[in-house]
Amino acid sequence: MSKKKKYSHKKRKQGLPPGSLVYTGHREDVPTTVYTLRYNVTDFHQEEVYRPKWQQGQGVLWIDIHSLTDVGFIQQVGNDFNLHPLLLEDVLDTQQRPKMEEYDNGLFIIVPSLHLDVSTLDLQVEQIAFFLSEHFVLSFQEDPDDDFMGVRKRAQEDLGRIRKKGADYLTYTLIDTIVDSYYTVLDELETVLFELEAILHQQGDVPWCKGRIFDLRRAVNGFRHQMVPMRDAIARLHQTESSLVHDTTRVYIRDVVDHIAQIIDGIDYQQSMIANTESLYHAEASNRLNNVMRLLAIISTIFMPLSFIAGVYGMNFDNMPELRTEYGYFWVLGVMGMAMVGMLIYFRQQRWI
Repeated sequence: MSKKKKYSHKKRKQGLPPGSLVYTGHREDVPTTVYTLRYNVTDFHQEEVYRPKWQQGQGVLWIDIHSLTDVGFIQQVGNDFNLHPLLLEDVLDTQQRPKMEEYDNGLFIIVPSLHLDVSTLDLQVEQIAFFLSEHFVLSFQEDPDDDFMGVRKRAQEDLGRIRKKGADYLTYTLIDTIVDSYYTVLDELETVLFELEAILHQQGDVPWCKGRIFDLRRAVNGFRHQMVPMRDAIARLHQTESSLVHDTTRVYIRDVVDHIAQIIDGIDYQQSMIANTESLYHAEASNRLNNVMRLLAIISTIFMPLSFIAGVYGMNFDNMPELRTEYGYFWVLGVMGMAMVGMLIYFRQQRWI
């Protein structure tokens, strides 16, 4: 999204009191879809409708909301689950940085879902928000597409530990799914970087590589801009003293913190490699320019004595005996040719050409 578009979204909230619900994203106005799940060790129920009353039952309730353009519906969810107005404001303000906040009735977490358009190197950011309480989890996805279909399938088929654990483990699983997708972005950026390096080594300073390097650097910097606060947010989740996060789940959350640290290390490595690639591009450009200047200097040097000879015999003096020599013209051409060949041999011996 362009800076101009971001500014216009922020401008829509100017003058409104804190807690005012305004969707600031740029996604199209598409209908909101909801997946309501309730499960425990023995039972699993799922419906594609909003079922807030299911929170009264046994087990874990997960309400997964896609598309945030329906502000009235988001406000209804907030009223049904007693969510703070500032929390709902952050859900709809999709330009939030990753964070973790504690409320009286639960934990609020914002994480970015990242996807890379390899053709344009545009890093697409989707904000996903979670609210964790004792027996339920709310997830708010900005895009209408589904990032957690695999998690729902694992819960339905009773794969892994989801059905055996509580709401905190479900929240960990959802966050871990997003963090795993960061490795895909990291690998895609690395592939583009290696391709650029190979082109520069094989073909030199190809003109379009300069713009590609700039786009790559912008994508990597944007990636790191998201990961640093993400690391701090998940570290806070790991260190929280809230009883909503059980000790058995903290071990898994610590593993997510480690994964994010690995990703940041990979980003830092890529930043240094991009700097080296940019230096290689400028070195190749300078080398090509030096080669052109050297060629022009050699040509000028070769023609300097030839121009001198031609200039001497081009003077209009009467007393120039060589002008009346029968083979003078051919002698002069021969001297010019030997001078040119001699200089080329000398330049070759000096490895200037």
